[in-house]
Amino acid sequence: MPPETGLRIPQDNRFVLSNARVPTELVADPPPGATRDAEGALLLDLLVQNGRIAALFPAGMAPETACRVDLEGRHLWPAFIDMHTHLDCGHAIPRVRPDGTIHGGFSLTAEDWPRWTDEDLDLRMEFGIRCAHAHGVSALRSHVDSETLAYSQRHWRALDRLRAKWAGKVDLQGVTICAMEAWIGPEARALADLAADMGGILGGVTDTLDRGENGTYDALGQALDRLFALAGERELDVDLHVDQTEDLSAFTIPEIAKARLRSGFKGRVVLGHCVNLSLMPPEVIDRTLALAREADLAFVSMPTPMMYLMDRKPGRTPRWRGVTTANEIRAAGLPLAIGGDNCRDAWFAYGDHDMLDTLKQAIRVFQADEPLTGSLAMASRVPADLIGRPDLGRIGADLPANLVIFQARSLNVILARDQADRIVLKNGRQVTDPLPQHHELEAALGLLDTAS
Repeated sequence: MPPETGLRIPQDNRFVLSNARVPTELVADPPPGATRDAEGALLLDLLVQNGRIAALFPAGMAPETACRVDLEGRHLWPAFIDMHTHLDCGHAIPRVRPDGTIHGGFSLTAEDWPRWTDEDLDLRMEFGIRCAHAHGVSALRSHVDSETLAYSQRHWRALDRLRAKWAGKVDLQGVTICAMEAWIGPEARALADLAADMGGILGGVTDTLDRGENGTYDALGQALDRLFALAGERELDVDLHVDQTEDLSAFTIPEIAKARLRSGFKGRVVLGHCVNLSLMPPEVIDRTLALAREADLAFVSMPTPMMYLMDRKPGRTPRWRGVTTANEIRAAGLPLAIGGDNCRDAWFAYGDHDMLDTLKQAIRVFQADEPLTGSLAMASRVPADLIGRPDLGRIGADLPANLVIFQARSLNVILARDQADRIVLKNGRQVTDPLPQHHELEAALGLLDTAS
């Protein structure tokens, strides 16, 4: 059932959402004459027609020829984009009991792999998609576990099944995740071909390779060169897991930037995590971001799981926040998105694929609220561009009417309260699907007897 908010979204093919309050940074082309509130949000009318936004008008100026829904100053945002998830790992609790460490994430996931049948993957992955859909996410990029070609084939097939099933509601994109050694191994070409055939892109984990005896990342350089070559041949983008620990010796952003520059690779390169950058001296941070800018790199941060994992020591409170240098990245003019990352699996025990919650966490932990300018786009406009979907993550004429309407009349209230009564529209139609129930998933997976 939809939330009880006093609003009724018509089933008509043409209607107006009037007196909406929309953050300026989320509007593609503001109409002339629109006024702004004290927080800088635009006051707008939206004409929705055949599932798309036909036009934007200053508040109160839309034509009277269509049914009107007066939002009375409620905030209206584009649907969210989550560009960094792990659907195939997710929702394995209670059969997986995370210990809160990176090493535990690796080992417990590997122990769980034999249970990842087609049915198991479909049930757990679709549970995550259903959560995201109900919370107002319109696109997900999921990293597809590909430690072997056989595993990769099974996981890609699962994503492909769900992509077809959820088309038009939640767009799914996949990216290969494997140790970087795989890209200089015998299955490298087959892994790349599989990702290309499945409409995905290439990735890997750069901090799995140790430095050589001479202190250089020779093996990583070779793997990156091969990865960029394979991606370039297939015209695929690259999305990497980078520097996910506090180990300052495992610092690979400069190596990636140099490899991208020497390869001449033309696609988009996104670096995820990059947490130990925040532990580097200021001059190293500045030098690294200058190199990243020269190499045209983009970044995505996953604040919630990283705060959970980083600097975890038994009996001791963490001494650092576990996130990358978000404000410095943005000040350097580099794109920065946020992602939900792992959800209820061996890596992170919590989460619900709610990108509003992720955005709130990011704003607080980055201290990105004074001012908020540019911060809201981290969960919508920026990731939409990075996944190659400039039609999503913003509000504008002739764009899909994928929208989230909040009860809140101010940004402060959006960030202060959970907004569980939000209204979600996909292609102009109100989403009435409820959030899925965890006990139902556990029953389907045969896990109820193991639940605590």
